[in-house]
Amino acid sequence: MKILTINNTVKPKIVKEAVFALKKGGLLIYPTETCYGIGADALNSRAIDNLLKYKGKRKNKAISVAVANQKMAKHYVKINETAENLYKNFLPGPLTVISQSFHKVDPRLESNKKTLGIRIPNYPLVLEIIKTFGKPITSTSANISGGKIPYSIKDTFSQLSEKKKKLISLIINAGTLPHRLPSSVVDTTLNEPAILRQGKINFDQLKTRTFISNSAKETQNFARKLTKKYILKLKNKTLIFALQGQLGAGKTQFAKGIAQGLKINSNIPSPTFTIVKEYPYKLKGLAGFFYHIDAWRIASNPTALNFIKNYLLPGNIIAIEWTEKAKAILGKLAKKTKVKVVYVEIKILAQQKRKIRFIP
Repeated sequence: MKILTINNTVKPKIVKEAVFALKKGGLLIYPTETCYGIGADALNSRAIDNLLKYKGKRKNKAISVAVANQKMAKHYVKINETAENLYKNFLPGPLTVISQSFHKVDPRLESNKKTLGIRIPNYPLVLEIIKTFGKPITSTSANISGGKIPYSIKDTFSQLSEKKKKLISLIINAGTLPHRLPSSVVDTTLNEPAILRQGKINFDQLKTRTFISNSAKETQNFARKLTKKYILKLKNKTLIFALQGQLGAGKTQFAKGIAQGLKINSNIPSPTFTIVKEYPYKLKGLAGFFYHIDAWRIASNPTALNFIKNYLLPGNIIAIEWTEKAKAILGKLAKKTKVKVVYVEIKILAQQKRKIRFIP
């Protein structure tokens, strides 16, 4: 067993040693944004043998795997629309997304329904290891089955017999980790996503909701009601509606509904030619500005949307069209404690019919 301490070891050496251990079929103890995990080559049956000896009795319980990105995940699972939304909006992060497996990993990692859980840890060093290794590794906590969640190497060792310790090839020691909840687990293979474990990401954040609109007016009314719902709860935050959908889907109609919810009487045209439109509003006990932004024309410049940071004041509401072009800045904004992002996807079903899905 070898122990490498992050503060005393250069990153390339840690990555090299970790990849070497994984290629040899060894077990790797590594830090994540939740707790310490134990990794093994998910495609190597001998490595999974050792992992199962380490974990102990699991009663056929599935084991999730960690990948470097969504591109890697697509080689191992079928990513449907629900999963796509979760990958896009919450990963990397403390979330395990369950999808139908392509059966490329060791079958003992899958559930009895032939599904597989995927993690993309929000821990750059671990992502670099997985990317360099080129294959998924197991993403189960480093405790033995039923044991205490390990936030330190001491926590881990306190549960292990000498026999189990000998199964470990390498430990990456990042010291004592913050005591955070484990990842939330959501099954996307059902008609509606099912939360199997509640973790740091709460249920409301994961719950995708769908509305079918049969006219532009219905889209506006839906957006108006949604706006009223959120502004009552978010007086101390900036509310951002991230609007996605093809040309003509109804993103501007949705923005018009937001304005109606704020009792703005001005006409709300598409902001394409001006990039951003600003509208003051005043409601009982709340006042601010509604900013209507088009990200299409400035998306080629990754820093062009940084001006949005100037609008992040309590009571302000921002609608961004073509947010597919603004993922980087939205990802950063969504992590701010004083910002609430609601992702809205609008799909054309027929000439007037639209499917509106939103993830709060």
